[in-house]
Amino acid sequence: MPAHQPDKNRTEKKIPNRTPYSCLPSFCHPLLTALLLAPLTPLLWFCALSPVERVLADDEQHSRSNVTLVENGWVTANPTEFHGAINNPLKGFRSYKQDGYGLVERKYIKWNDIEVGADDTVERIIAHTKKITETKGRRFEYLNVKLVPRVYLDWNGSSGRQYWPADLHSFDYDSPAFQERLRRLVAKLGQAWDEDPRIFAVQMGLIGHFGEHHHPAPTAEQRRLLAEAFQKAFKHKPVLVRHNDAEFMQAGFGIYYDTFANLDREPPEGPKDQFPWQAMHVYPDIWKRAPIEGEVEYNWQQQRESAKSKETFGRTPDETMKVPAYRRYMMDKIRRYHASYLGWINNYDDSDREVLAGAAELQKAFGYRFVLDSASYPFVVPPGKQLPVKLTVRNIGSAPFYLDWPVAVALLDPTTKKPVWSAPLAGVDIRKWLPGEDWDSTRFAYRRPAVPHHNEGHATLPADLKPGQFLLALAILDRQGGMMPSARFATVNYFRGGWHPLGFIGIGEAPKEADLKNVNFDSPAFDDSLHYKVPEKLLAVKTPPVPQVKLVTPWTAEPNTELINPWRYWILKTPGKGLEKQILADGPGASRIIRVTGDFGEGSSLSHNFGNGAKLDPGRYRFAFRVRGTPGQSVEFELADGWRLVSKEGRILLAEQWQEHTIEFEIKTTFKVETTLRFLLARDAKGTFDLANTRLKVVE
Repeated sequence: MPAHQPDKNRTEKKIPNRTPYSCLPSFCHPLLTALLLAPLTPLLWFCALSPVERVLADDEQHSRSNVTLVENGWVTANPTEFHGAINNPLKGFRSYKQDGYGLVERKYIKWNDIEVGADDTVERIIAHTKKITETKGRRFEYLNVKLVPRVYLDWNGSSGRQYWPADLHSFDYDSPAFQERLRRLVAKLGQAWDEDPRIFAVQMGLIGHFGEHHHPAPTAEQRRLLAEAFQKAFKHKPVLVRHNDAEFMQAGFGIYYDTFANLDREPPEGPKDQFPWQAMHVYPDIWKRAPIEGEVEYNWQQQRESAKSKETFGRTPDETMKVPAYRRYMMDKIRRYHASYLGWINNYDDSDREVLAGAAELQKAFGYRFVLDSASYPFVVPPGKQLPVKLTVRNIGSAPFYLDWPVAVALLDPTTKKPVWSAPLAGVDIRKWLPGEDWDSTRFAYRRPAVPHHNEGHATLPADLKPGQFLLALAILDRQGGMMPSARFATVNYFRGGWHPLGFIGIGEAPKEADLKNVNFDSPAFDDSLHYKVPEKLLAVKTPPVPQVKLVTPWTAEPNTELINPWRYWILKTPGKGLEKQILADGPGASRIIRVTGDFGEGSSLSHNFGNGAKLDPGRYRFAFRVRGTPGQSVEFELADGWRLVSKEGRILLAEQWQEHTIEFEIKTTFKVETTLRFLLARDAKGTFDLANTRLKVVE
């Protein structure tokens, strides 16, 4: 009979109930009793004991209110839920903290650090990965920490902060040569990272400032190229993108969102092309396939009145942790969007006990949280026979578990509590243990709560296994990391080292009893013994020699000759998805053609700046260019200071044939933000606008 179908006639063996805090040393009981009767703040202070203190307090705990049933040759254990936060991998705060929560690290990687030129090899990527996978002087694998890398080319558009390979021009996102290199690099990233146990997921990056797909955004052609390349390169690791373009969502990619929970981006007032609105109305199930993560933009909170920091989540990570209303707001967003982990918010002070207690609340909300409701197994199994195990698990967290990690069963020596034998359970897939859905902020609960997931797995015992009595235990193993125990269930049944004991089992002979009477458990909250293994073949890779590279000559501005970098992109700004930028070859004067085609909508524009914060000096300028487009339509040429309009400088009527235009304009005073050249497209119209052979120089 399955473990989840009770029978009133079965024989029950119960471990005696204990007081709620019987797991603690006796000297703690009076203190805890007083704290339970005290106001909330002292109680939080107690809960915020450092990880070391919490582990010490839990080291003496015994099994609490566990119920063990034996019926028809089967043992059913109903472990007690562990209600504290667990510093589990692949979730939580995006940083490693020795005294806090966080086992995920996101790191930026400059393209030219891992590829100097076209003939560079994958060994440079592997060697660089080893270099960056350490923190506080210790390697990631020893700390159970995972990396989420993002490769980028341009930090923020500022001069000198571009990292193109030496054989490609900086800012050149549009050339056919760059598209081909993009495809080749992604293939090498897959070779380096898809089977590297240090890597959890990969942020796409590559295009735009910070690799966040703005300034410029990837064109439709680039989106298709990137979607295809990343799908092909990564079969075992999730891929995350900044924007929810259709090509990326159809590919099953996750999201890294850089203004998570900021009120200005939230529905119903927030922009409809951004993640929050899209995740609720267009792609509500994207979280089922890949992680949702990002960063909490505290500068936004501090600098904008519209952020309403006191009505949302405060102005600093510590404020978020300390104020109950702020924590509730943040947990509401974590639950609503099924977030696995977040950055920036991780900059909380883990030496402050009150802050750490708040962090624990958020840690429980992040990602997966597996409650083991019951587990059943045979009371006796002969050596060499199949050992079946039936599980009932609920995921009461916010997100699935995204990697193919197995649940393993083990026979532990009753004295040493170390595995005598262990094996993965065939037939159990923890990626299918989904949490609740359809979050209700008012009730602060999912409208469709987490359901019990019933699995039956099995493993075959060795024929030469010595008969006797053993502890049967479960663990979740890191598949690529040497099949080492890693993620933990939210149950008090735990031994340091990653195993959850369920009861006694007999191999070849019946045990005296199944109950875990008088067995001391350890706390699953923090276990610094957990780690994984990196294959020696990866660790042995050395940085290769620099290959021969055909260097390109960097472009420099000459005010009296040319001020527009011919390699630098033009940015398309559009309020909708019905307009796209294309790059065509063989334009007039052997230049590229920048084509804008589709539904212009309202307020679409094509613009060019000279760098982040770059401003043209006061003076007179001559701007020459060639255009063509839908006959009868026109575009307006404007000067802007950043995005703010400064002056309208000309109106250009379009025709089917190329037309040369020259506009002279004067800059009387230096702009405050940056100088922008902008073509404003026809409003509420559909059509095509082609631009080519742009030149700008100072007029003497």
